[in-house]
Amino acid sequence: MPKVKISLQNPTGNFWIDNGLVVLYDLLGEGEFDVEYVLNKLIEKLVVETGNIGQYYDKDTGSFKEYKKRNWIFPTNLFIKSTPRAAKIKIDGKESFLSPPKYHLKLEFSKKKEICDICGNLNVTTKAAMWMFPFAVKQDRFANFYSGLKRATKLCPRCALAGLAGYLGWLWKAQGRDKLHIFIFYSDLKTMLKLRKMFKSLEYNENPKGGNFPLEFSGDYIHETTLGLLFKLFGELLSQESNLSEEAKTLLEEILGESLEEKPLTLFAFSGSPGKAFNMDSMVEFSEFKTLYRLYVRWIEQLNWIERKPHDVVVGVFRQFQKKEGNSLNSIWRDKIAWAVLELRDPSTFIEDFMFEAKARDDNSNPLRFGTLEIFELYWKEVIGMDEKLLNVLRGVGHNLGRTANEKNEMGLLYALRNAKNPDEFYRVLNDIQFRLGLTIPEDILQIQKGEKIKGSPWLRVKTLLSIYAMNSYLSKERKNETQEVES
Repeated sequence: MPKVKISLQNPTGNFWIDNGLVVLYDLLGEGEFDVEYVLNKLIEKLVVETGNIGQYYDKDTGSFKEYKKRNWIFPTNLFIKSTPRAAKIKIDGKESFLSPPKYHLKLEFSKKKEICDICGNLNVTTKAAMWMFPFAVKQDRFANFYSGLKRATKLCPRCALAGLAGYLGWLWKAQGRDKLHIFIFYSDLKTMLKLRKMFKSLEYNENPKGGNFPLEFSGDYIHETTLGLLFKLFGELLSQESNLSEEAKTLLEEILGESLEEKPLTLFAFSGSPGKAFNMDSMVEFSEFKTLYRLYVRWIEQLNWIERKPHDVVVGVFRQFQKKEGNSLNSIWRDKIAWAVLELRDPSTFIEDFMFEAKARDDNSNPLRFGTLEIFELYWKEVIGMDEKLLNVLRGVGHNLGRTANEKNEMGLLYALRNAKNPDEFYRVLNDIQFRLGLTIPEDILQIQKGEKIKGSPWLRVKTLLSIYAMNSYLSKERKNETQEVES
């Protein structure tokens, strides 16, 4: 069996394999090791007790004895399907183990040296299997990732072992039995090692049930869960109660300030259905850490005057975009809003959808949580570049519109506003509002410019923000009326 050299030198450029190289270095340190020794060490880390009891037949005593059953740690068991082995004997027509079965993985290398498909080094190679490299296997074995090669992917001993070690280097979150989210941070090897140590200091759990790292929020979808992970990291950096070491804080500051010396950080996030094997349905690649962190800091600064922790307010704002449906939560709105924020796009249409599809139709309808409008107004001004004066006008008009519509039982006007498909329909609804509610619409909103813009903003955005403000005001008045009825 060949030997393998472990160090933080010579990265492969493959995020999965490089992630595994960091794990190998963290577990064993730098040096040259027998492949079989490293393989067994990894299996020891990847196989855990299940809590169930099995039996084997002890020939020496002529009786059955109990042993603790083991299995590949979740979610690794979705990728590694190797079953435990032990000699068997037939007793009364039934096969029984002669000893507690052990999990085993086998590496068979070529006799002659070949080029490794991952690192390009000349060495003995083995054919890649899912258990060592889930992102380069036959399409019918793992429908989402498969090698572009027409032959089997060939790996050298270092890359093969790093592929297996990769299962110890990811972050993951299970959303019940329906969804699994996997996160892999990728940079230069030294930075990745520091990140690994940082995560281990922040409630990282090597043998968890629902996930190995805490998130601020999560759901069935990848963008919302990714944002929940990023908010956790941002909060740790600013929190005075954080468990981060000074070294970890310095690293995060470098990442969020994009001052990493060698390779900028990228986050790869995968989402799919567990089942008997992992079936991926979406992927996110994120690298705008600096931009999003600066936005997060601006939100915190804007909320610094309140008694509550500003971080909790920000998290609560995003956490609210979900609705209970039966025994489950539908968080599709939060995912779309999170997508917009991660991509630095306008989330207003998704907030509007949430207001009209979830909030307004809820039996216990409430306005948006405290801080929501403040957070997104800053976003619309600083990220989208919306005119502040126009935003103030829309807030004032929307507030009066919602309050008056509630007093006159005219929610239908708000839905008509929301459903306007073009500028003509938009202005027709505004005329109805002036006539039926007796409100005056400012000229700033009524003047359309070239390119169907109002004060430099697309008419659709103006319409959307106006309907958000109006429905929020309507629900605020509704809640106030209900409170007064209960008190009387």
